[in-house]
Amino acid sequence: MRLLVLDEDFDILGDASLFRSLIWTRRYTSLGMYELHVPRTSFPMLIQGRYLYRNDADELGLIEEPHYSIDENGKREVYCKGYFAEKLLEDRVLDSAFHLSGSLEGSMRAMVERYAINPTDPEREIPHLKLGGIAGLPQTAACQRTGCSLSEALYDIGGSFDVSHRIRYDFLANDLLFEVWQGKDRRDSQDEDSWAVFSDGFCNIRNVTYNKNTADYKNFAYVAGEGEGAERTVVTVDMRREGEERRELYVDARDLARDDGEGNTLSEADYQEQLRQRGREKLSQYRMVETVDGGVDPHANLVYKKDFDLGDLCTYINTEIGIMTEKRITEVTETYEGSSMSLDVTLGDDEAATIKQLIKKGV
Repeated sequence: MRLLVLDEDFDILGDASLFRSLIWTRRYTSLGMYELHVPRTSFPMLIQGRYLYRNDADELGLIEEPHYSIDENGKREVYCKGYFAEKLLEDRVLDSAFHLSGSLEGSMRAMVERYAINPTDPEREIPHLKLGGIAGLPQTAACQRTGCSLSEALYDIGGSFDVSHRIRYDFLANDLLFEVWQGKDRRDSQDEDSWAVFSDGFCNIRNVTYNKNTADYKNFAYVAGEGEGAERTVVTVDMRREGEERRELYVDARDLARDDGEGNTLSEADYQEQLRQRGREKLSQYRMVETVDGGVDPHANLVYKKDFDLGDLCTYINTEIGIMTEKRITEVTETYEGSSMSLDVTLGDDEAATIKQLIKKGV
């Protein structure tokens, strides 16, 4: 692995490969981040740097917090940390209504094109940002968003379909490439891709924490749109699994209008589909929390980034406590210290992140 510090024009300022430690946290449903500890001689380039490039990873780090300190005993600490390049999209807001219709992937790409790549105001353009390859995802969506950051809209809309997005850095072309993507299905209940089964029986997991919390879980939504009283348009969204008890949520979606703001009026069917999409997004914020968090032996039967990776849907079996579940890998933390590397994987929705999201958004 080689680490390079780059300036805002992607010119190389120096090599940070001789680090003390590196924590590289990749996330599927929210912004990933890193923390790099280096010798004091590296601090001048951190101050000037804008990006941290790693030649063996898709992610590009933003140098947002360079730090230098010396204590009373003369011990120095030098580090930098920040989010990955997807955070650039947090600096653009949807100042006007954006209507998604048809292909989810195409709509998400069009949203980035409109607000960050070819905006009407050229000062809103994010330098070097381009649309990358097309994954060809099959999901469709019909909804409208306004008044939030571009990053929030992409995570919310994509998250309701288990879809994510990323910004990859092309080192040779100096391009930031926006892509919509979804992890592979590696459950043992399918036969298209190779299986990824994490189990104490296979000796490929360690230091395991299993948690389940249904306190805030909702699976059925009433979504109320335009109108007053008995004339108000109300649709329902049912996301119950077979045999599951009904847990209801009321969603006020009065902000969704039939008039698309461009002189067009949505049909009743299209308008109701937009309301249903709002319901799906809200219910995704009240998911049942079930996580498996722990270390994975990178030298066991499954090879990281070959047999499993961030975003993949995997099977987890713990024979000791009688648990078998199928969950998506939502977070991977790589920790490097000297010549050693450890890997921590989270399968499922993280409880702390879910609670923070609920406090921030409400209903």
